Amino acid sequence: MTVEAKVLSEAALKQAQQSYRTLYAAALPGAGGITPDRLEIATFNCSETFAEFQRIGLGLETVVIYRAPDDTGHTGKVLMNLPGQLLLEHGHVDTFVLEKDAPLPNGFVRLAELINAFEGILQYHGDGTPKRENGTPQYIYRDADYQIVQAEDGRAALPDGQPGLVAVYPGKSETFKAIYGDGILFADTAEVLYAPEGVDPHSIPGELLPLAGKVREQQAITTQRMIYMTRGMNVLLSKNTRHAFLGGLSGCVYLEFSTPSMDEADRFTDPRVIR
Repeated sequence: MTVEAKVLSEAALKQAQQSYRTLYAAALPGAGGITPDRLEIATFNCSETFAEFQRIGLGLETVVIYRAPDDTGHTGKVLMNLPGQLLLEHGHVDTFVLEKDAPLPNGFVRLAELINAFEGILQYHGDGTPKRENGTPQYIYRDADYQIVQAEDGRAALPDGQPGLVAVYPGKSETFKAIYGDGILFADTAEVLYAPEGVDPHSIPGELLPLAGKVREQQAITTQRMIYMTRGMNVLLSKNTRHAFLGGLSGCVYLEFSTPSMDEADRFTDPRVIR
């Protein structure tokens, strides 16, 4: 799958960095701030200007990605949405690595056909940054050398005794905890673990409804359920829970606690996305 890449201009990038640094400082005043090398700016291939980025994008700090030899482990991130900014709808699906000449099971598709610009499963440092040599990303498995696949529907199980199976990467399950501002989580099967006293997670404040309506009209959002996220809320998203997140009028900062992360294999509803 090939889609022309959009690049955020240098001026827009600096505006985004400063906006997230301000938001981070307001949400985590005791965390020592965030430096540019720790701040990832995710444009999802949807913006070149800051105005475009304010509508669709994400700022994040990856605290850790730990994957044990048996594929257990954990991930911790700080996620930030600017006011009215949308994290596009996506899900975390089981990923399978097959030998290059293995038969492709019915109902399974190579990620290179599903995910724009997918090249393989990356290697990560313990702090969550991708490993590079001379600026080149390093891969555990390259798509050119293996068949890296997911179920087309995101749920089908690999047949028992699948020939040529090399590795299995379970889809990520995650818990979000809002710590600043508010927003709307679009997720049909999310589980609200905790809501502060007086907060109804199923009642969206009136001032946020026009924002939600606008993104539904303009973006690829298939989920119907909306959950109001405000400071103190804890929500669980099991693997393959399709979800999107919209920052409220003051933006939102929320923590992610999850099983090991593999962003390069995330399945976005909008096929133009490059993660």
